[in-house]
Amino acid sequence: MGGLTNYVIRRLLLVIPLLLGLSMIIFLLIHLAPGDPTTYFIPEEGLDTAARERIARHLGLDQPLHIQYYRWLVRAVQGDFGQSFGYGRPVVQVVMQRLPATLELQVAAISLSLILAIPIGVVSALKKYSTLDHGVTSFAFLGLSMPEFWFALMLMLLFSVHLGLTPVTGAGVGMPGLHRIPYFILPTVVLGLRTLAWYARFMRSSMLDVIRQDYITTARAKGLSQRVVVYKHALKNAMLPMVTIVGMSLPRLIGGAVIVESIFAWPGIGRLMYDAVLRRDYPVLMALTTFTGAFVLVLNVVVDIIYAFLDPRISYT
Repeated sequence: MGGLTNYVIRRLLLVIPLLLGLSMIIFLLIHLAPGDPTTYFIPEEGLDTAARERIARHLGLDQPLHIQYYRWLVRAVQGDFGQSFGYGRPVVQVVMQRLPATLELQVAAISLSLILAIPIGVVSALKKYSTLDHGVTSFAFLGLSMPEFWFALMLMLLFSVHLGLTPVTGAGVGMPGLHRIPYFILPTVVLGLRTLAWYARFMRSSMLDVIRQDYITTARAKGLSQRVVVYKHALKNAMLPMVTIVGMSLPRLIGGAVIVESIFAWPGIGRLMYDAVLRRDYPVLMALTTFTGAFVLVLNVVVDIIYAFLDPRISYT
C-alpha cells in the first residue's frame, strides 16, 4: 500500500495548483461577463452614477481585478467566501442551507438509475442483438438525446396538470418524510433518465467484454450454471469500469442540476446557481464553482483508490 499512499499524496498536492488555476479563470470570466451587481440593488432606470459608485465601493468592486481576486483568495483559504450580494448572509451559510435538498434529489436519481441500469445492461448483453437488446439501445439513444427541460415540462403537463397525481413544483420542505415522496417523483425521473440510459449502455458494453474472456469460457466448460457464471464470475469484473462512470456523474451531488431544479422550483444548489447568475452574485458563483471543482478533483482520487481495492492487479507504485 506504500505505492498507493504516495500516489494519493501526489494527487492531493496536485489539487492545490489546479484549484488555484480554476479559481483564477472563473473569477476572470465572472467579472468579464455582461452585467453589473449594482443594478440588482437599485432599478436600472433610477440608477445614477454616484449611487452605483457607492454600491460598488460597498461591495468591494471598485478595486482592480487582481486586488479583488487576492482579497477573495486570502479569505477563501481561511474558509470565508464572503457575503452573498443577494441574500446578505455568509456564502457558506447560503450554500449549506441549499445543499441537503440537492443531495436528496441527486442520490434518489442516481440510485434509481443504478438499480434499473445494471440488470438492464446485463440482460441486454446476454441477449445480444435480440429484440430486447435493440429496445435497450433505442431507449439509451432516446434518453441521452432527449432535452431535460422538454421532458420535465411534458411530465408536469401530464401528471401534474391533467392527472393531478404529483405536485407541480417544490420539494415539500417541512412536511413529514412520506408526504414528501410525491415531490421527488418527477424531478427524480427526469434526472434519472439520462444517467439510466448512460449506465445501461455502458453496463452492456462492459458485460460483453467480460463474457468473451477465457475464464468465462472455462467456467462454462466446468459445467457451472448460467446464473453462477454471470453473477459470480462475470458481473463482478464487469462492474469495475462502472466505478469510473458512476464517479463521473457524482459531481452533480453538490453541483446540482440547474435546469431541472429551476423548472421544478427545487430549493437546491442548481437553482441557487441560476439565481446567482441572474443577480450577478459573484461570491456565491465563486464558492459554488470552487466547491464543485474541488469535489471533482478529490473524487478522481477516491475512484482510483476504490479501483485499487476492487482489483488487486492494479498497482500505483
